[in-house]
Amino acid sequence: MSQKSDPRGIERIAFDEIGQRDLGLRIWHESREAAEQAWRDCRARLRAKYGARSPHDGWSMFVLFGALLCGAVGAVLTSGFRFDPRETATAVTVLTGIAAIADLVVLFAVGWRPVNWAAVRLQIGLAIALGLAAAFQLSRVPAEGTSLVAGAAAVGVAGLALMFIVRALRPAEREEIDNAINVAVAEMRPEVDATAARIQADTLAELSPEEQARIVGLRAGWLGDQSADGVPPGGVIIASFLTDWNSYLKKERG
Repeated sequence: MSQKSDPRGIERIAFDEIGQRDLGLRIWHESREAAEQAWRDCRARLRAKYGARSPHDGWSMFVLFGALLCGAVGAVLTSGFRFDPRETATAVTVLTGIAAIADLVVLFAVGWRPVNWAAVRLQIGLAIALGLAAAFQLSRVPAEGTSLVAGAAAVGVAGLALMFIVRALRPAEREEIDNAINVAVAEMRPEVDATAARIQADTLAELSPEEQARIVGLRAGWLGDQSADGVPPGGVIIASFLTDWNSYLKKERG
């Protein structure tokens, strides 16, 4: 048995070896589902509290990303690289117009409230993309729609300025939205720990002392240096799912 194997997989095999395959699989699936449900609940609480401004999956983030894509494509089309700007003028006008409208929708939706830094980064990219599109257009003989492209760029730059102004004027709310995910994860931690404790207690209740000792012994023998000393049977599986139960915690520990 390779010592480089996944510890939780090794522990599940230990359950197989003592004739408790179903219990091992149940712990695995129950722990994984609990982790996934915890992350769903955490995101739902963020959406309920911050709405469109939710830093993880608020709809404003998706709209800004779509606007950025439109603005970036518009900038490429009007740059003259591999495309004749005279033939793409209409497409550029449409794309930058869509980007500007989407940006306005977001700005009106968030109102006089700070957005998190990820949204600001998207707005920076949008302002640059629209600004480049307008600069490329204005550097040539004015074409149909040039004024609209320039207007879209103005929206992007104004939106960026507004975001910075609001964040500067409301430092407490700025800090709150920037740390919203970390706070939500921390607030969810006691519930996740309680779930882990329940699954662990249920596991031990279904194993005799002899079976518990055999699982721990097999696990220690197979894992070697990775052995989880002092961790009860099932604890490695449970912890593997419910310690790093969301993508942000996994990145921190990675």
